[in-house]
Amino acid sequence: MIDWEKIRQDFPVAKHKAYFLSAAVSPIPVPVFEALIKEYHAFHLFGEINLSNDLKRYNKLCSSLAELINTTSDCITFVQNTSMAMSIIALSFKNQIKKPFNIISMQDEFPSSTVPFEYQGIEMRYVHPIDSRYSILSILDTIDEHTLAVITSHVQYATGFRQDIIALGKELKSHGILFIVNATQAFPYYPVDVQEAHVDAMTVSLHKWGLTGNIGSMFFTTQEFRERFPAPWAGWLSLDMHGKGFIHTAKNQPFQLHTSAQRYECGTFNLQTILAFQTAIDYIKAIGIENIQKRLMELTDYLISGLQKLNITIISPVLYQDERSAIIVFTLESDNEAFIERCAQDNVCLSLRDGNIRAAVNIFNNFSDIDRLLEAPGRKEMKR
Repeated sequence: MIDWEKIRQDFPVAKHKAYFLSAAVSPIPVPVFEALIKEYHAFHLFGEINLSNDLKRYNKLCSSLAELINTTSDCITFVQNTSMAMSIIALSFKNQIKKPFNIISMQDEFPSSTVPFEYQGIEMRYVHPIDSRYSILSILDTIDEHTLAVITSHVQYATGFRQDIIALGKELKSHGILFIVNATQAFPYYPVDVQEAHVDAMTVSLHKWGLTGNIGSMFFTTQEFRERFPAPWAGWLSLDMHGKGFIHTAKNQPFQLHTSAQRYECGTFNLQTILAFQTAIDYIKAIGIENIQKRLMELTDYLISGLQKLNITIISPVLYQDERSAIIVFTLESDNEAFIERCAQDNVCLSLRDGNIRAAVNIFNNFSDIDRLLEAPGRKEMKR
């Protein structure tokens, strides 16, 4: 039996606020905060003396993440953010594909999934949702003989719709279409089996549900993807120096990039914050991912029921549990922004997305938090 109130105590924000902003940035639990302090304290005392051991720990972290998505550690690295990961992919496509091609994506996508491709002049085609859902058939109907890839979020940031990644991936594989996933609003609470889903590349900005703050994005690519689409840039850490020393100092001499995802690690990165992510992963695993998913469903069930009793229009598709996530979006029509402001004054924290009200529950939230939202200042205005 999970003691959710004990977990709640690990998140000081919950003492003062009903915090529903995890889909923007999740707060850091006490064990992870302490891990961050420990990493920087060691760096403060010893500089890079522990670098060799830290790199071994980094490799262990990549292995832990690989287990969650059913891949190998050499397919995982970290980049600055999802926009950077998508830019790498966009440049790789532009460099390697010389004939006309297009990419299919979703109208609701966060711009980090689409701007890098539009900026490179790549033709983008967007599927429009029906009742905030994207059926697999509607996506397949959009592809043609020139379609190179489909890009979609596992969970849509503005509606909370959770796509059936495995079913979609199998269909795209049968059509010879590359599959690129933005799992920022899902991972690690909703991990995906990248092999079963035939995912070619996936990026996850971890400040949402990673419980470690702004540490960057996990970036997954298959070996086949890296072979077909060589990295569009390189730095000193991109080079495979096995048996050749630590640093490539020769000029105008041949070199080889890593065959692994390490080829995307152009140069020095913030190892301390990334290492603390191992504590977050251990923390989440100790609770149990299935337990977390069940808890999120209980909390969102309660929120949905409360909104329905108040006759509030719910934007998120909530009919099928396997399409739901930790995000519930609703609307008061013209009063949305004012309602969010009134709630903030009462320490109930919500966000405005696409003009609607977004509430994102997390493992530290409880039913009392949701009651505070449903009974927030301006509750009478919620009744329509």
